[in-house]
Amino acid sequence: MAAGLAAPLVIAVGGGLVSAFFYLSVMFGGFGTLILGYLAPLPLFLAGLWFGTSAVLFAGLAGTVAVMAGTSGSWLVSLAYLMTGALPAVLVVRQSLLARVSGDGSLEWYPPGRVLMGLTGLGVAAVLAAVILTFDQPGGLEGVVRRMLARVAEPLFRAQGQTAPGPEEIWMAAALPGLVAISWVIMTIVNGALAQGALMRFGRNKRPPMRLAELELPRWLVPAFLAALLGASVLPDTFGFLAVNVALILAVPFAFAGLSVVHVVARSRSARTPILVGFYMVLFLFGWPILLLVGLGMIEQWIGLRRRFTRAAPGQEDE
Repeated sequence: MAAGLAAPLVIAVGGGLVSAFFYLSVMFGGFGTLILGYLAPLPLFLAGLWFGTSAVLFAGLAGTVAVMAGTSGSWLVSLAYLMTGALPAVLVVRQSLLARVSGDGSLEWYPPGRVLMGLTGLGVAAVLAAVILTFDQPGGLEGVVRRMLARVAEPLFRAQGQTAPGPEEIWMAAALPGLVAISWVIMTIVNGALAQGALMRFGRNKRPPMRLAELELPRWLVPAFLAALLGASVLPDTFGFLAVNVALILAVPFAFAGLSVVHVVARSRSARTPILVGFYMVLFLFGWPILLLVGLGMIEQWIGLRRRFTRAAPGQEDE
């Protein structure tokens, strides 16, 4: 009995230590180790999706303590690791492993769309918290971001003999919190998917895979997204800034819904792999197709494109 409990605990603590090493490698190893920092949640997901929520909790705590030790007791860095790495891993693992017995006796697992919405909600909450905490600063959060980017940009421009742009000239500042939240959501999803894939490869997964074709989003997301877009257009100052960034974050679920349509369409074609490889190459090389995915995801919400393409697939009756 003790041996059976020891193995998950050792793997959980070990996963937390590896995660902390990946996280700290960016601080001490420079830009070349950025990929390790991106993969910092991966060991946490491996422990959690293998042994359950308790394991990812132990892994997250071990990682947080290790980060604090590695930064000589820095609460700020440790809190950043806890909030951006450990907390989302615990949330995703807990929700992903929820299941109930359906009427036919089979297990009905927690829907992937709700897991995605949980992460989206965390991203929105983080931006809202940052806006509230900086409300008394000149220009609010946007002003803080503009001044920070201006300080970063000044030595870079000065080294090239150019005049650095002022805080008001840095257009990226208006959307930076939302873009950071989007990057964090995608990082969390990628690490969770990598961990689930690795565990499935060795038969250690607790739940079956989450498939894009099964992604369902709540109906209220469309009006919420449109309201955020409207607010970004008409609201002044801090409220307009908040609406811009909330709209950016709420676009993420629609992008994944659009991606699910692409996968369903590709699945109905004989050249499925070349279609998907070509699409992802265009997506990563140019970036702008993400806008098409968001629009496609919204259309999927309205008229159910995946069902239509599924009915039209070869070997099935087309209405």
